Amino acid sequence: IIGGSNPVGQALVELALKEGANVTATAPESHREYLEKLGAIWFPEQPKKIYKLSGTMDLVVDTLFLDEYKSSYQALNSHGKLVCTTNPPIRDHGSIFARMGRSWFRFIDTFLPNISYYDVHKSFQDDPLNFEHEFRYLLVKLRNKEINPKISGRIALNQVPKAQTMVERGLPNGTVVVLPWEKLDMTQNIPVIHVRD
Repeated sequence: IIGGSNPVGQALVELALKEGANVTATAPESHREYLEKLGAIWFPEQPKKIYKLSGTMDLVVDTLFLDEYKSSYQALNSHGKLVCTTNPPIRDHGSIFARMGRSWFRFIDTFLPNISYYDVHKSFQDDPLNFEHEFRYLLVKLRNKEINPKISGRIALNQVPKAQTMVERGLPNGTVVVLPWEKLDMTQNIPVIHVRD
């Protein structure tokens, strides 16, 4: 899993381990202990290091788009599959992939059978019944305490723009929950991200 320290990556690590997979996850050194506690093998989150995994992976899920998926693709074995879960960053204007955006991923899905692009919003639009099935699966895992999502904080709706700035800077580590219609209860065990207006 490329990007094992971000909220999507952490969820993927946890779900893959629960299903019995041997998981290698890339992350900054500061997240190594956390991933190893979960049961994953930590690997540096640098394309040059990821190339060392060349030809060894059955499945690579890339949540980061570090080097236009080159190192992720290189890590696949001859029967491996690459799943891309992110769009190229908006700030990456120089890349042909960034300029092509989603049309690039439609090309990938059509002409490169061992690479697929997963977009949660498109999944919901294209196949709402399957989306509901997958969502119920996650809710059952959550109810049975088989997964433990990392919630880093909760915020009011008017705090979203400033919280987004924090997320773009790499803080916080975990999912931020927006509670737009509820009064925030400071006695809950979920921390509040303090965002100044």
